[in-house]
Amino acid sequence: PEYTTTSPLDGNVYVNKDFHQAHHHFSKVVSTHYEVDGMLSRKNRIMGYQMITQNQIMHYDEMAVPEAKFSYDLSPMAVVVTSKGRRWYDFLTSLCAIIGGTFTVVGLLDTFLHKFLKDK
Repeated sequence: PEYTTTSPLDGNVYVNKDFHQAHHHFSKVVSTHYEVDGMLSRKNRIMGYQMITQNQIMHYDEMAVPEAKFSYDLSPMAVVVTSKGRRWYDFLTSLCAIIGGTFTVVGLLDTFLHKFLKDK
């Protein structure tokens, strides 16, 4: 399998328009675990990260030296994404419920229509 990495800051250009200002970047990093069912009920586990960023321009006094700032907030929580298929008997039970419900509704409609059309 081929894994790719991307960052929200990739490909962006941050240019200061005036003197005494700099960009500050704030990033929140959340670990993400993917559990995907494989062949013969073997699970593949993939670990990745999600990153959210915010950027803002900070203004400095004339005597201060502007600096680009990068702040990372590592989340103690993790997101777990699982993939779980349905068993064959779940599918069969749902199919029987749909067929039985359709049969019941059609039977009720037939009874009401027969009763109202027979009286006239």
